[in-house]
Amino acid sequence: MKTKIMGVITVALLLSFGGATEATIVDISAATNKPVYELGEEVVVFVIAYNPNPEPLTLFFGSTLQASYLMDGVFDWTEKKRFEAVLTKRIIEPDHSYTWNLIHDSFETSIYPLGVDTHILVGYVVGYGESAPVEFEVVPEPATMLLVGMGMILVRIKARRTLSNLRG
Repeated sequence: MKTKIMGVITVALLLSFGGATEATIVDISAATNKPVYELGEEVVVFVIAYNPNPEPLTLFFGSTLQASYLMDGVFDWTEKKRFEAVLTKRIIEPDHSYTWNLIHDSFETSIYPLGVDTHILVGYVVGYGESAPVEFEVVPEPATMLLVGMGMILVRIKARRTLSNLRG
């Protein structure tokens, strides 16, 4: 019984003092490992928490989920994933950062495929805030571009032949 009460008190203290507070300053940013991806290629997302404070910063989390991203304002990386309800933490030394590496791979693509377009992601450190939006681009793979180019050449040849036949 005492152990259970102590556990509840510990959790309450961690949640009271360990979560994001007005005094806690952490800079959150996001990035991808490159600005342009080919269609179907996995996107590596970095969510970065930087400690600009003169003292070490301890970030507390209520589960194993510590960071995530939102893609194009509609796809949440945590979708269809499970996280253990275990208290976790990250200690970030002064003037240092911690980076979470998340991947938009075949699992995420099966839920939210990234088409040829400019995409926007926002990184999150759970309970501490979000990054500014980051843009990256998805382009057709070179083989597709070659086929499109060849198709355009064939269309031009056919148009010239049709025009020649009409003239004479």
